[in-house]
Amino acid sequence: MITIASFSKPENAHLLRMRLEAGGVTAYILDENTVQMDWLISNAIGGVRVQIAEEDIENAREILSEVLPVAPSNDHPICPSCASKNTAPHELPHRLSFLSLGLIGFPLLFAKHQWKCADCGKTWDETPAEEL
Repeated sequence: MITIASFSKPENAHLLRMRLEAGGVTAYILDENTVQMDWLISNAIGGVRVQIAEEDIENAREILSEVLPVAPSNDHPICPSCASKNTAPHELPHRLSFLSLGLIGFPLLFAKHQWKCADCGKTWDETPAEEL
């Protein structure tokens, strides 16, 4: 058996194992339970390791070299001002809530979920799906 990858999180190791097994390569995960019981020693023991048989190395390289298509994400809305798709959730209200938690002991909710355009800088409230 040979270790082909090491991860700090067991779920990442399982994703690799499933991808390899979908391609016909049997893979095993080592030290998953140890890392889950005490995650602080993950680096000391080499993390969660994925191992395969030595005769499967070439098949594993072929499987891992394939580029998987990524579905486009429709999570981010289009900017109503400049029609850009370069948008992200506006972080200022979350930061103010966190600051109020540290200063007065409980968070103040400053605003609803807002979006901000990285191109033009416009911020707007999240539009419910039924209004679109």
